[in-house]
Amino acid sequence: MSQGNATVDWGANPQFEIAMQARFHEADLLGHVNNAVYLHYMEQAAIEHATFLGLSMEASRAFGGVFVARRHEIEFLRAAYPGDVVRVQTWLLAPHGARVTRCYQLYHADDAASEPFTGRVPTAGPPFSPQAALVRAVTEWVFMGEDGRPRRIPEGIQRLFRKAAVTSP
Repeated sequence: MSQGNATVDWGANPQFEIAMQARFHEADLLGHVNNAVYLHYMEQAAIEHATFLGLSMEASRAFGGVFVARRHEIEFLRAAYPGDVVRVQTWLLAPHGARVTRCYQLYHADDAASEPFTGRVPTAGPPFSPQAALVRAVTEWVFMGEDGRPRRIPEGIQRLFRKAAVTSP
């Protein structure tokens, strides 16, 4: 899967992880978590990771804008079911212009190699095999000024993102 000019390295070290328990009302007629629900999980991970990096909504607005999703590319690989705990890992690629690409891998919590989940933490390395993923996805986020038009990501935000960015091949 690629996003724009960047090819995603699915073996890269994720930078942040949250866990979400799939709820019964999130199931579709087939009994598994509806595909649209994964987008909510990814958005929550993005918000919590940005906040962890120091970019709360208020901080973003202080820089003169907010990030909005421009494009999602999602690959559904395996199913999750109500009651399952889904681990959402996320990382950033280097920002460019008004855009930044965020990558995600979602797993069943019981697919963990050896480390138990300890909460919202930056991860030291990928605890899962990319082949065990439920979902792999990328989102292109665009920084929008108060006028609703894309604008170059401010240098202060770029510094935060560069510290966290995984360089792509």
